Amino acid sequence: MDELSELMRHLRLQTRVFHRTTHCGQWVVDGEYERKAMFHLVATGRCVMRHDGSADDILLRAGDAVLFNRPLDHCLIASVDADGDVPTLLLCGYFEFDSPLSEVLLASLPAQLLLRHAPQPDGGDSGAPAALLQLIVAEAELNGPGAMALMDKLSDALFMYALRQCLAAGTVAHGLLTAIFDPHLGPALLAIHRDPQQPWTVAMLADRVHLSRAAFARRFAHSTGATPMGYVTGLRMQQAKSALAERSVSVAEAAVIAGYATEAAFSRAFKRLHGHSPGVSRSL
Repeated sequence: MDELSELMRHLRLQTRVFHRTTHCGQWVVDGEYERKAMFHLVATGRCVMRHDGSADDILLRAGDAVLFNRPLDHCLIASVDADGDVPTLLLCGYFEFDSPLSEVLLASLPAQLLLRHAPQPDGGDSGAPAALLQLIVAEAELNGPGAMALMDKLSDALFMYALRQCLAAGTVAHGLLTAIFDPHLGPALLAIHRDPQQPWTVAMLADRVHLSRAAFARRFAHSTGATPMGYVTGLRMQQAKSALAERSVSVAEAAVIAGYATEAAFSRAFKRLHGHSPGVSRSL
């Protein structure tokens, strides 16, 4: 499995399309639905996007998508030159990750990404294949059985293509996305992800990538925003939460998965991280 696929498998992306509406005439849609990473896709028609911090409006045509990796107040409004006979069908969705490590990934990405359905006049890549956008648009227009579930799954791929665009454009300066491809960090990160239960130490991970402990720890923290052992603990806690919710393991078993010596210590750490006790996750 390649590095990016390995990373995304552990981040457990789930996309939800939560807004599907048709607009005619003069209209405004406030984009502040969720304080999460989100996207808008213009299925038919056209509109203008306006957001804080930008003096210029952005015209979105049919098949165009815009992704927000961090909350940003914005709105979508009717285009002044739009054809009144052509309605605008909007899809809005958000990206959720069942992992606290996702915050490190999202923080490393540009706040806003624009994916064009058609090739740009300057010859630049649209960022996502037209076929993918067309499939999402087709499901939105037909709205047949299972359309929402299909749009959710297709939108997972939309996020992946956005990551590829960032990598190709060199717009990621730090974070998990660069760390996983760093020859001094990538092998260590992949080793952690493949076997989180290994009794890792900073020395073991540093030896794996031929760095001193101090140099490895500095480089790791600079790229990921976490200490090596903090990252390992976060990954183990994610696995413990999944085991509680999906396999209904006991809290004691989850504590072992997370690498804690006592159930009480695990429960305290779990509540600090997730805001509720392990028992709540087990009963969901």
